[in-house]
Amino acid sequence: MEIIEVKCENCSKEIYINREQVRDKMFCTLGCMDSYKVPPQQKD
Repeated sequence: MEIIEVKCENCSKEIYINREQVRDKMFCTLGCMDSYKVPPQQKD
């Protein structure tokens, strides 16, 4: 098991997590996840 440091997508706070559990977007709290603004996707 290797612990790595990643940044919260919303506030850039450091998060320490097992390398096997890392996802594309990581958040430090549910509040950060709820307030994260996803850019609108363009329709072709």
